[in-house]
Amino acid sequence: MRGVVPAEDLVSIHVNGEPLVSLACTPTHLEELALGFLFNEGLIAGPGAIEAVDLCDQKRRVDVWLHQDIEIPQLRTITSGCSGGATFKDVTGLYYHVQSDLHVTPQQVTQLIQDFEQTTALYRRTGGVHGAALAEGEQILYLVEDIGRHNTLDKIAGMCLRSSCSTQGRILLTSGRASSEMVNKVARMGVPIVISRTSPTSLAVQLARGWDVTLIGYTRRRSFRVYAGEERVVNQAG
Repeated sequence: MRGVVPAEDLVSIHVNGEPLVSLACTPTHLEELALGFLFNEGLIAGPGAIEAVDLCDQKRRVDVWLHQDIEIPQLRTITSGCSGGATFKDVTGLYYHVQSDLHVTPQQVTQLIQDFEQTTALYRRTGGVHGAALAEGEQILYLVEDIGRHNTLDKIAGMCLRSSCSTQGRILLTSGRASSEMVNKVARMGVPIVISRTSPTSLAVQLARGWDVTLIGYTRRRSFRVYAGEERVVNQAG
């Protein structure tokens, strides 16, 4: 019996004409993937660094041209992400402080995950993919799906860069495991609250506590677990 399977492709990112990294991904929102990866890796500070973005080689290469030269990192770490996520950083040596007075109620947490699940159309059709969404209050602003957990966060970051939409002070929803690299990306994006369908890793919990990120996992329609930043989960909206 044949079923529908998710698409996968290998896409290379070049910066100022130099190869940076190749990522296995779902071939959608590739320009946003490249920009979000550059931002989350700390290689660009914001949209002002970007001169042009070109999709080339039958959508298997993204050329990003910056206003200034950057040093291309040589050391790449293969992360725990499905499809071989990549990072140039040792997250244990980083420090963030995500300042935000944002709060969520238990009802808001469970309602957001329900809305999130209902809008992940690719997963419901094919399975085998992850989703991520950026929300404000009870409204989902951006949603993407990809075979890689890390790619979804990079795509969200890239979408916000291209639309000049801030990720700070908002809520990140993810279907995948909250690993240390995932927490690093949301902290880099200034996201104070992460809601996951599944569990975090021990290092992710440690980093979230140190960086003031609220980390919620095992979220279901009527229950969830708070692993870090429980002070942002309140009984009533205020």
